[in-house]
Amino acid sequence: MYFTIQRRFFPSFLIILAPAGLHADSSKAPALDWVKTLGGSGASSVSAVAADTQGNLYIAGSTTSLDLLTVAAAQPHAGGSPLIRIDPTAATVQNLYSPDLTAIANIAVDARNPATIYAVSPASLLRSTDAGNTWKILPGLPSGTNLNAVAVDPTNSSVIYLGTTPLGAFKSTDGGATWAAINNGIPPIPEQTLTGAIIQSLDVALIWIDPKSPNSLFALSGSFALFRSGDGGRSWSVSPVPGFVYGSLAFDPFTKGTLYAGGPGYYIKSTDEGQNWIPFAAQLTEPVTIAPDPFHPGVLYAGNYSALYRSTDSGQTWTQEINSETALIVADPNKAVMYANLLGIGIVQSTDGFKTYSQIGPQSNQVLQILVAGSLVFELSAPTTDVFVTKLDNNGNIVFSTYFGGTGTDSAFGLALGTDGSVYVTGQTDSADFPVTKGAYLTTFPIISSLGPPQTASFVFKLNPNGSLAWSTYFTNFNSSPGAIAVDSAGNPYVGGGTSGGLPVTPGAYETQFSPVGCGPGNIGPCFIPTSAFLTKFNSQGSALIFSTYISQDRQNNLIENVNAIALAPNGNIYLADNGLESLSGGSVYSMNATGSALLQSNASQPIAVDSIALDSAGNLYATGTALAHFVATPGAFQSSPQPAIPALPGVNGNGPNAFVLKFDSTLSKVLAATLLGGEGSDAGQSIAIDASGNVIVGGYTSSKAFPLGAPFQASFSDSSGFVAGFDSSLSHLLFSTYLGDIRPFTVQGAIPDGHGNLLLAGATQIKNSGLISDLANFFPVPNAVIANKIALSPAPAVQLDSVVNYASQLGVPLSPGEAIAATGSGFGPDAKLVLDGQPLPVVSASANTIVSVIPNNAQTSGAVRVTVSNNGITSNPVYLPAAAASPGIYSVDGLGVGQGYILNADGTPNSQSNPAAPGSPITIFATGVGPFSLAGTFAVTDQPVAVFVDGFYSNGIAAVMKPVPGLPGDVYQIGVYIPNPASLVSQNPDLMGFILPPEVSVTMSVGAARSQNGIALWVKQN
Repeated sequence: MYFTIQRRFFPSFLIILAPAGLHADSSKAPALDWVKTLGGSGASSVSAVAADTQGNLYIAGSTTSLDLLTVAAAQPHAGGSPLIRIDPTAATVQNLYSPDLTAIANIAVDARNPATIYAVSPASLLRSTDAGNTWKILPGLPSGTNLNAVAVDPTNSSVIYLGTTPLGAFKSTDGGATWAAINNGIPPIPEQTLTGAIIQSLDVALIWIDPKSPNSLFALSGSFALFRSGDGGRSWSVSPVPGFVYGSLAFDPFTKGTLYAGGPGYYIKSTDEGQNWIPFAAQLTEPVTIAPDPFHPGVLYAGNYSALYRSTDSGQTWTQEINSETALIVADPNKAVMYANLLGIGIVQSTDGFKTYSQIGPQSNQVLQILVAGSLVFELSAPTTDVFVTKLDNNGNIVFSTYFGGTGTDSAFGLALGTDGSVYVTGQTDSADFPVTKGAYLTTFPIISSLGPPQTASFVFKLNPNGSLAWSTYFTNFNSSPGAIAVDSAGNPYVGGGTSGGLPVTPGAYETQFSPVGCGPGNIGPCFIPTSAFLTKFNSQGSALIFSTYISQDRQNNLIENVNAIALAPNGNIYLADNGLESLSGGSVYSMNATGSALLQSNASQPIAVDSIALDSAGNLYATGTALAHFVATPGAFQSSPQPAIPALPGVNGNGPNAFVLKFDSTLSKVLAATLLGGEGSDAGQSIAIDASGNVIVGGYTSSKAFPLGAPFQASFSDSSGFVAGFDSSLSHLLFSTYLGDIRPFTVQGAIPDGHGNLLLAGATQIKNSGLISDLANFFPVPNAVIANKIALSPAPAVQLDSVVNYASQLGVPLSPGEAIAATGSGFGPDAKLVLDGQPLPVVSASANTIVSVIPNNAQTSGAVRVTVSNNGITSNPVYLPAAAASPGIYSVDGLGVGQGYILNADGTPNSQSNPAAPGSPITIFATGVGPFSLAGTFAVTDQPVAVFVDGFYSNGIAAVMKPVPGLPGDVYQIGVYIPNPASLVSQNPDLMGFILPPEVSVTMSVGAARSQNGIALWVKQN
């Protein structure tokens, strides 16, 4: 029964004011001019952005795409491909560039028709009938699955098997036209999602077919158990392999029913179709792969992390043949040739048991599979990235766009633009065939050793203004990694980064020796070698170093470990930034003289990670990035502390790190201005630039729903959105600010004024992970598509809309039916209306800068809606916001959306520190944004389930009503729940023995998948 509330307590809510510091005289209203999506069908990221005085936009990044649109390209195709076709007889190697192959994970051949190849990507089954020249996506696949593996019956081309997640194994008997699940005997595995939910998942990672007995199948499950079937998949049983199976399973070509597999620390053998297994008499450590020789009975080959071995007595003894890590060994079924993948070399072939061998494929360290198909060999590798460089004109049309890289992984880390429109790019590569030019500084890959892990090198290249290649060079080995590049008016590029030694240095440089702090004759204890920053200046031809130096410490003995931003002053001085992330102690800005022989000044006065710097016309240096902790803003700054300030409650993350903007004088000795820029979540500035008026343009990303906005054109549609904002030169006035992006996470990597009153931006969206904790490959979002924008900056309108927030949480969350909202801005009047998709909303209250309204109960529950403010015939800037079925916010006492919740104890009195509620007692929580509901008598029943959590514990519900509350807008959702009593839960969880709720705990509410804000507090009695 719902208990009676004595209405003795109604909070006095604060008037919501327009964003602090908004400067009406010079504020702007950003508006999208054009949007372009680039990068192709693979995963693409942006490393740097630049713009010239003609309004052209330059973007450098990295991509796995095989179908990047290239125009006037220096390199029209990707340097590598996940699938390579090798003809050993003709000694030809061909990358296969079908865009559908970008993310393939497994391949199989139709043994009866070797020109027919199958490939699976997570979402598609592909088939080629012409040995990989063309590919077709097969329809009719099981929905809701990720494809892991494919296998074809060697005796019947119509029978195909698939391994998937989370629906297990499937079989087709009609060439892939239809599919049936074949999981009888394969148990589901409970997997936890990131939300904590447990789902039952059938994971089949690999499938093998016995060539001598095609109805004999083996499947590797997600639990690392091997299952066997003797009836073509109608039923399965566990094959008792001790421990894990690494995916190495092979069938003896001479003896039916004999199998070989790799286990943890040993190789094993079965002579009864996998029903029982025995170890080999002679064992090899760290087994990886095993393969029998189909032309020589009793001959086996095995590989591990150190060598390739051969046995001529069925594994009784082994002889090392090659001293190299061997990941794969495959036999050619048609002729006496063996293939292997050797670390640092790639695929080799041998006709004499690997006493001698020859390389047949490109150098690669990422080979996943070797497939013999008739006379051809297919190499499947992990996707690699190529650098790309794209130039767009002021209308968003491509002027030139090119790949740049070799067969390995090539990544761009920085871009600089010459005064003539030439483009300079630096980054890292593990491609031994990276394109370099004759006469360049270093034209051979700087390998230290042919053994050990894959090695990388840094590079620098220059494109002419028309996109053609001017020069390209390797630079350093894997000990050094570039982080930034700049170019002076003479065309000399400067490259900075971090190094752990081996840097080429020049006489007279600031530091010519790598001197790691804490290592040396007087060191006591272990020596942890840090990195040192470096700065190198090339000549304009890329053929020689003008200077090159280590930079390990400043004059105050602060460590300098990296260069991740460079700005060149007209007088030749060089400004550098260290983000400080290596030591986690905070970054710094510093300057060197024009010859690289002296460190002039540094400033490490703030705990910051600097990501971008820029100089204004007076020589002042601006920096942006992430404030790590205890950032000190200057008097009059736009934002001096995180807003809103989330209280420290048990189990609740407080405010995340904010973006910042700092202004230094030219000597770096004074901080002229400093401000935070952020909300309740995590915010980071990624780029900073100064326009012709001296205004400061900042771009980056934010997870905050209370991010400061000024005349935006959109709200946040994702967990992490891009942003662009403008300040005046004093950093006291926010001129404009808007979110950027769609429902995908998005990061603005560069926001540059075009010199004509507009902004040019570029960044990358990210792919969300699967939601399963076990899906480590996608646990962290990865780059996806490159988005470029042009934003026009017009004077702000007389009626300006800045934000629309949930009235309870004060966050810019989606709009849901029945939700109370507040719109803030300027120029509102007594007759101002909030207009939703062309329909005025009833006004609860209005002032010059705030309108409070309630969303209609029949409002849309998905997609985007358009909101404006209309006042005396004048319409504000339109703002697009997401719509949702629910968007809960819990009311707080002070109306700020954090702190003491508007919660009543059992007797109807307000909960507070002086009036706490007892564990197990009922409380009433006041909220809005719970979405559509119906009435069951007097009680409100929401369309989606509601759950309340106190200190993370689920709170048993009582009932809810939807009624007006004096002082609050619209009908208010009032839900009664019991405060959890941990003592009563000990029988379910013994770990709770003796646990009591802290005196102040958090309260959250979820409605369906939507969750209320953090930071609402409840006081609990301690006796």
